[in-house]
Amino acid sequence: MTAYYFLRKDFEELARQILAIDGRIREIGHEMGASCEEGAETYHDNFAYEDGERQQHMWSHRLQELVNIKNLARIVSSQREPERVSIGCSVTVLDLDADAEKEFAIGSYMNYRDDVVSYAAPLARLLMGGTVGDCRVGIIAGKERHFEIISIGNSR
Repeated sequence: MTAYYFLRKDFEELARQILAIDGRIREIGHEMGASCEEGAETYHDNFAYEDGERQQHMWSHRLQELVNIKNLARIVSSQREPERVSIGCSVTVLDLDADAEKEFAIGSYMNYRDDVVSYAAPLARLLMGGTVGDCRVGIIAGKERHFEIISIGNSR
């Protein structure tokens, strides 16, 4: 069993997604029922009903995935003044291969912002636990990459 780590705001978003998908599944069920009342002699000849079955199967599968993640979730707090790269902090690195600085936050297993990298992503895993001045080398997207940690701070 694996634990999934979440910052509180991302965990709350996960819970909202679960409720929204549950509502969608119920809505599809009502649509399927209505399609049966509209005159099709059998459900086999009813495209709306068959499409509803497909959608219910798809959304039910996604709902089960998210519920499983939620059941194994652990909420973590970001550190006020982090000394090491960890979930909830922002980090600036020098990409030594591209000679370019990159700044991003290390986020939850599932996060909902473009400027956040999940702690489970290869780049974040490479940097986790590092301190300012550390050089980290690892394989990302099949290529050996080199990064120097320039700064660590509070996430925005």
